[in-house]
Amino acid sequence: MGALSSWVDGNWFNVIQTVGIIGSLWLATGAANRDARAKEIENLLSLSEHHRDLWKEVPQQKDLERVLQADANVLLTPATVVETEFLNLVIVHFQTGWWIARAGGMTTLKELKSDIRDFFTFPLPRAVWEKTKGVRNIHFVRFVERALNDPAKTVCQWKSTRQFACPS
Repeated sequence: MGALSSWVDGNWFNVIQTVGIIGSLWLATGAANRDARAKEIENLLSLSEHHRDLWKEVPQQKDLERVLQADANVLLTPATVVETEFLNLVIVHFQTGWWIARAGGMTTLKELKSDIRDFFTFPLPRAVWEKTKGVRNIHFVRFVERALNDPAKTVCQWKSTRQFACPS
C-alpha cells in the first residue's frame, strides 16, 4: 500500500489530468449523441410537416382528384401539368425520406419501400415516375425500381381516394 501511496503522491497531477480528459470526452460524447438525436427528431418533424403541407392540397384542389384514383386512365387522359407538378413534389418528398433513412434516420428503408410500392400502384403516380425517372438520382431510381419489383405483395389497398383498407 505504501508504494501506491507514494506513486499517487508523485503523480497526482497526471491522475487528475487523465481523469479530467476522460470525463470531458465522456461528456462530449453524451452531448454529441443528444445533439444527433435532437437533429434526427428535428428532421422527422420537418419531413412530417412537409408531408402534411403536401397532402393537404389533394382534397382542396379539384385538379388533383385523379392522383389517387385506381381507375385513372393515363392513356386516355395523361397527367395534367398540375398533377405532374404535384406528383414530382411527392417523388422529391420520397427521395428526401430515402436520404434520411440512408443516413440512419428514424424512417427505415423497409418502411419507405412499402410506402413506395403502395403509392406507385396508382396509374397517375406510376406514369409520372416512368416519365421522369431518367432525370433523378440513379441510386434513388434503383431503390424505387427494386421496391416496385419486390415480389412482396401489398397487404393494404386503396379502395377510393379517401379510403385505405387492410384485410383483417
